[in-house]
Amino acid sequence: MPNEMKNITEALLENSKSAVIGCIELHNKPIFSYRYEVCIILAINAWELLLKAYIAQNNPEVKLIQKDGHSKAFEECVSFVSSKLGKKFLPIEENLNKLYDFRCHIIHFYKENIDPILYSLLHKSILYYNDFLKSEFNTDLSEQTHLMLLPIGFKPFANPIDFLSKESIYSEASTPVKMFIQSIIESTDKLNKENIEDTILTGFNMALINENRITNADIIAGISKDESQAKLVVKNVFGNVKITSEDTAKKVQIDEESVFKTIYVLTYHDVIANCKKLYSDFKQNANFNRIMKSIKGKPEYHKVRYLDINQKTGVGKDYYTQAIFEELNKHYTIKE
Repeated sequence: MPNEMKNITEALLENSKSAVIGCIELHNKPIFSYRYEVCIILAINAWELLLKAYIAQNNPEVKLIQKDGHSKAFEECVSFVSSKLGKKFLPIEENLNKLYDFRCHIIHFYKENIDPILYSLLHKSILYYNDFLKSEFNTDLSEQTHLMLLPIGFKPFANPIDFLSKESIYSEASTPVKMFIQSIIESTDKLNKENIEDTILTGFNMALINENRITNADIIAGISKDESQAKLVVKNVFGNVKITSEDTAKKVQIDEESVFKTIYVLTYHDVIANCKKLYSDFKQNANFNRIMKSIKGKPEYHKVRYLDINQKTGVGKDYYTQAIFEELNKHYTIKE
């Protein structure tokens, strides 16, 4: 790379990192009016600079500054990078499109509080940002900052999925908000049709447990002699094992590799394929997506396998147990 383009790339990267760190710092202030409006503007700016750095590094023939003095538009940068990286960039593209849509139409959202959705979009976007930075520029921003976007407030933070249901309090929302929520659902459907399991939102799954009682355990298994009482029974060296979140259950540590060979053996596509065979009224639609979202994070049904097991970083892949069909049976009709 010529020195001039190298200097441009480095300058774009430094400004981009400053913008995203500023976004995180402002978001985490206890008292800060216009929080998401300002933070999303900074996030979009950070991404625009990052994408331009990618273009400058990999496609120096592309003119980032037009003849009229204007720089390449954000949407054009997203589209160009997407054309180069293909399917793996699609979740990022959908996430950025939602944030950019909000940024461009902020005036239409001022009456209603959609903070849970905005937080989830922004949080996921920052995780994507660091993953992109690491993969394309071999730079890990988490070495400079904790990269933690904190939910702010004294009240429990709402799960964004609640806002996407028909029972949502936004069923009476304004037309712009309804359209915004609908666009998120459409993005999810688009990714599903492309067989992409990643999402554009950050979900919330919490478990309360004293970690001091377990050393490096990645899963807690309760031992049960009564198979009829177990939601999931696995034959292995431990005997009959029940996956449970009960705090009183006896705890054992299971090797990570063994877990995905014996317990979490179904991919997302396996689940869909089996549903089509099992249920007469099954449809892969928004309702199915909501059911799967509610299942995520429950150890008896679901576990994420990360590229970096110890740090739990990188793009994770969802795996499911056979017990997932016990839950799905509640929502669909089994074929006769």
